[in-house]
Amino acid sequence: MKNWIIGAFLVLAVAAAYYYFAIYQQAGPEVVIKAPEAAEEAVTVPEEPTKQPGLTTTSETGLPPVTPPETEQIPLPMLTESDGVALETLGNLVSESDTARFFVSENVIPRMVATVDLLGSRKIPGAVQAVHGPETPFMAVANDQPETIVRNEEGDEIPQFYIDPSNYERYTPYVEMLEGAETAQLVESYRSHYPLFQEAYRQMGYSEGDFNVRLAEMIEELLSTPDVSGPLELVKPEAFYLFADPRLESLSAGQKILLRMGSENRARVKSKLMEIRDAL
Repeated sequence: MKNWIIGAFLVLAVAAAYYYFAIYQQAGPEVVIKAPEAAEEAVTVPEEPTKQPGLTTTSETGLPPVTPPETEQIPLPMLTESDGVALETLGNLVSESDTARFFVSENVIPRMVATVDLLGSRKIPGAVQAVHGPETPFMAVANDQPETIVRNEEGDEIPQFYIDPSNYERYTPYVEMLEGAETAQLVESYRSHYPLFQEAYRQMGYSEGDFNVRLAEMIEELLSTPDVSGPLELVKPEAFYLFADPRLESLSAGQKILLRMGSENRARVKSKLMEIRDAL
């Protein structure tokens, strides 16, 4: 059995599941949120990268030109018949138990490609995710004495919270699984079986461009996630949580994922992403 699951997917797709299952279950109404003034000096938010349609690109973050990987002439399954091979190969890479626990069993590669592509957007629909979310619910602690009162458009006070530090432990099994995947093997397998990923990318409606370019952009996007110290403040205008700082709330889905998993897990994921970037 040839290993052909993309290494970056094990980082990006696992991370993407956090976004949907950790806090947001559905989109909510627009609210006007006044962030605490102190937060404005604590965070520098990077500009969202521009998606390029061509086969090579240089991003605003200084990303060097990206060329589609060379592929070996090896037999590949049809994309529509690739789920069995994908799951078996994942079992060889991260263990059968982790595959059954964390990964979906249908449309694995198309979901993987869609997940990577949508990391730069504001939301990742649950229907496209290739990884199941944490088994325990998201945890937040009420902020009963906030420094600044936050109000909605109608002038009503909005409840405020902090992310419970114990919440970060929900993501540790995912991070450990990522770290256990051998980077060189994953990246080499990706290059050998790249046509399947490119085919799935085409089926998403991209008549031009290359999935490898998008992958490189999303890796750089996640690596540029700001490192925020101290408790992360939240507001809850409806049935879901938002970051109290509107600049954090305006980050991409992928960057918010890394913020929510805590500084230690974020550093470990970034380290793995840098390994994959350098290998690619």
